[in-house]
Amino acid sequence: MKGERSRERLFQVLNWLVSIVLAGFLIGFGGLVIGDLPKVSSPVTIEQFMPAGRQAELEAAKQRFETERSDLLPRLEASGEKRDRATETYTSAREAFDNWVKTRTATGDGGQDAELVARTRELDRLKAVQDAARAEHDAASDAVTALGEREAAADKALEALRTAAEPAYKQARFLQDLKVFLMRLALTLPLLGISAWMLMRKPRGDYWPFKRGFILFSAFAFFVELVPYLPDYGGYVRFGVGILLTVVIGHFLIRSMRTYLAKREADEQKAEPERVRAITYDEALKKIGARTCPGCDRGLPTVEGAQLDYCVHCGLRLFNHCNACETRKFVFFRYCMACGSPATAEGEG
Repeated sequence: MKGERSRERLFQVLNWLVSIVLAGFLIGFGGLVIGDLPKVSSPVTIEQFMPAGRQAELEAAKQRFETERSDLLPRLEASGEKRDRATETYTSAREAFDNWVKTRTATGDGGQDAELVARTRELDRLKAVQDAARAEHDAASDAVTALGEREAAADKALEALRTAAEPAYKQARFLQDLKVFLMRLALTLPLLGISAWMLMRKPRGDYWPFKRGFILFSAFAFFVELVPYLPDYGGYVRFGVGILLTVVIGHFLIRSMRTYLAKREADEQKAEPERVRAITYDEALKKIGARTCPGCDRGLPTVEGAQLDYCVHCGLRLFNHCNACETRKFVFFRYCMACGSPATAEGEG
């Protein structure tokens, strides 16, 4: 029996593998179909709701100011270096002149008036060069600053256009998202309906692994391809859908539990032979191995010093004795484990 159960477990694993592989291929195929849905209409951009002429004018002006400012930056850098060199040259010459004057005053040499005039003129020339370099740098700096301010003004005007176009853009974007969502919903709802029908059908049949794969695919399509695309509305729609799904799922779970309890109660009222026939052999072995009653699914207690022949909850007989050798055995065994005699449908003590 252990080898048989091992083969059954292997078959179950293989069936699950078939379901998962089928679901994977269906998910890949469905992803290709759903991925093409946003291409049904062109993307919505905020520029579509801005005055085209004014926007183009501001964009061109901004680009022009940016280009002119970029062209002025090397000039600004060069004029700065030129100013620094002129300042350094003038400062050095001024220090040398001051030292020369101090020396001349200390020695009382008055015969160097011509040289004094020459040095003074050279110093004035260097000062003029420094002033010119500084003026050139200041002019370049002012030009760069002015272009930056004009570029900022163009940016501000463009931002004002975007702000004015924002409500219409958001409305169009919402409508497009809603359209895509409804398309996804139109594809997903039939899948969910078919899956629900497959789940409610009993018995599940030989092709259950394929049906289970389709159900897995439907669940993936719902939670991955549909739920994230729910319209937002500040979160109201998503939370509302979550509440609705919770209520619907809870409703079906409660109904299923009530149906199960009612069926179990009705089964317990049937005659014992009828109850035994309604329980499959494999199901009975699995449940008794887990120490639960095959008839009512309740746990079986262990009573010290007493043999448990009947379920203490529903009264179903679980153990009897072989007619051939009187060995105590499980009611659902088809053959006696002691003598191998086939179990009879009735008359075993």
